[in-house]
Amino acid sequence: MWLPLYNRGGPFLYIMKRLFNKDHYILAFLAMVILSIFALLALNLTFFNPVQRVIYNFSLSDVYYQIMQDTGNAHKSELITIVDATQLYDRREIGDLMEEVSKCEPAVVGVDCIYEGFRGDTLGSNRLAEGVFSLKNAIYAFKLVNFDYEEDEFKGARHSFFTIADGLTEGYSNIRYDRAGMTVRKMMTQMKVNGDTVHSLPYMVARAYSPDVEDFNNSEEHLIDFTPTEFPVVPCDSVAEYAHLLKDRIVYIGATHDDTDMQFCPYGRTPGTIIQAYATQTILEHHRTIQVPRWIVLIISFFIVVLTDIMQTELAMWTKRQKNIWVRVVFSTVLFKNIVNLIWILVLIYLNFMLFYLYELYFDPTILLFSIALLVDARLFYDSAKEAYKTHYLKKQQKQQKQQKQQP
Repeated sequence: MWLPLYNRGGPFLYIMKRLFNKDHYILAFLAMVILSIFALLALNLTFFNPVQRVIYNFSLSDVYYQIMQDTGNAHKSELITIVDATQLYDRREIGDLMEEVSKCEPAVVGVDCIYEGFRGDTLGSNRLAEGVFSLKNAIYAFKLVNFDYEEDEFKGARHSFFTIADGLTEGYSNIRYDRAGMTVRKMMTQMKVNGDTVHSLPYMVARAYSPDVEDFNNSEEHLIDFTPTEFPVVPCDSVAEYAHLLKDRIVYIGATHDDTDMQFCPYGRTPGTIIQAYATQTILEHHRTIQVPRWIVLIISFFIVVLTDIMQTELAMWTKRQKNIWVRVVFSTVLFKNIVNLIWILVLIYLNFMLFYLYELYFDPTILLFSIALLVDARLFYDSAKEAYKTHYLKKQQKQQKQQKQQP
């Protein structure tokens, strides 16, 4: 195999010629241009909206988390416990629950429920307020509403009736606040409401537990670390029995079986309170998953696509040199080429997974994988363009030669 390389001037010179062959770079560029055209069509044509939503919601990080979960290595949280209040609708019972939680001496309580107005139940609301004031170091949820896209801020908020009292701390419980996405992967720890800065429930809970979380106190999007974790869930009627799971821990009071509070995360439909727990854990453990900037992704993807085209070209040339007819036939089939491409893509996905798993570095491979898939179309277009140019150039030359012969 190496003999032809030496005949061409040695392996080093041959490799250099292949690496700096302009055709590979042109093909990589064309593949990305075709991908850009498809992306623009998907963004601007309404009948592509379903495709747009699928692509927007696709992330290999979901696959990575699912792989971790399937390995059965989920760790049990010794930091956060959830008290399930799904079955409680009577405000008096909710007030009783809060007093029961308070007796267990939790470090911080996050109340992931909103109780608007008295709703004609003055006695129940008074009992609920008594339960609220029995809690120490508690953070109460409120909801941001009426987002103004032009000013990039919310115009209103919904609060529980008792938060007008002094000394109560709140945090917004909005989980999904992007424009098109459905899957929750990121969080924002602060937002704007009519010009004022407010903080999220997970951030306020984390800060109440440990002041050393200021690195998350900004308006950036932060990836939530969904490393498989089992948060203890205590039934609302068994708080005293499981008091050891609440003492000196962060306790979230919320609904874990309420369909109206289910959100999509990498593990599928998940209760909002569970996602709040993941977000709080991310902040407290300072898990800053680094997302590679888009411009770096473009550059790296371009050169990997170039390398892919070099490998494909070398495989095609090696196949032509084989003397065995069956090897040439099999290795020239579209099926075999697709299998080779699939193996190469799986290798890239595995390397990306190792970066994510070992170094908490997320490289979004969407552009890379789609560009590799479009290399075949780019090559067909490029070969057709070259053939058309050669035909036009030859015809032009023949015409010039004919005119020169006709001249006296």
